[in-house]
Amino acid sequence: MKREPPLPQILWDQIPPAVQAALWVVIDGYAQHIAALEAQVAALQQEVQELRAQLGQNSQNSSRPPSSDGPQVKRKPPQPPSGRSRGGQPGQPPHQRAVLAVEQGAEVIECKPQVWRRCGRELQGTDSQPWRHQVGEVPAPRAHVTEYQLHRLVCGQGGITPCGSLPADVPPTSYGPRLASVIALCGGAYRMSTRRIASFCAAVLGGPLAAGAICQVEQPVAQALAPPVQAAQAYVQTQDANVDETSWRLQQRRGWLWRVVTRWVRVFCLRAPRSAKVLQEVVGES
Repeated sequence: MKREPPLPQILWDQIPPAVQAALWVVIDGYAQHIAALEAQVAALQQEVQELRAQLGQNSQNSSRPPSSDGPQVKRKPPQPPSGRSRGGQPGQPPHQRAVLAVEQGAEVIECKPQVWRRCGRELQGTDSQPWRHQVGEVPAPRAHVTEYQLHRLVCGQGGITPCGSLPADVPPTSYGPRLASVIALCGGAYRMSTRRIASFCAAVLGGPLAAGAICQVEQPVAQALAPPVQAAQAYVQTQDANVDETSWRLQQRRGWLWRVVTRWVRVFCLRAPRSAKVLQEVVGES
């Protein structure tokens, strides 16, 4: 594409080609510099707008507590009662639970009247738009226990007593992968103690577990989650992050829960000390 010269065409043609090329280099450099300055000005304007919005925040237009308001903030007087009753008002659209589609696995039981109660005549046919009433229920959560009996038989010739072995897909532990996931979820996400987890397994799942068995379950789950946790830790060390720590109970002692928050990933680390060494471990050397 031919560019328009910065001078009239008659004067531009009188300039030697080498000088024209040098002028184009200078012009392109100034254009790039101006574009970079315009982008910087736009970013600074956006930052100024955000800072002004933060300066204008108070307890009435944000989640800040009232104690953080300065003397210049005027409190709104309390509104008088409206006189309306509590709950939904007349004309308000109803908020109801969405009805599950039949294609999504809902069991359908058709309830048809057999006879008309007034005359006793038999009724036939199907309603194209029946009244739909759905009842949600959770299946009985009972632990499925499978017992593998390893028999030891005697060889008639050599007197050797070989024993049967477990199938290849059977874990050597006394718990399966789904039960281990539930136990780890109770202890990690819902912060249940070992006793509460054992009580939950006995009362809800029907599978009593000892406290020591629960600790044995959590260790392999933690080992299985180690690679994605390490990947998340490496990711947050390369991003802009907010770092904070709070006290945490760690093995009957006071520890610290470190939190690194980025836009997409959050990492939590439990450490006993609260030192710069731990901070460097969490956020990286940079």
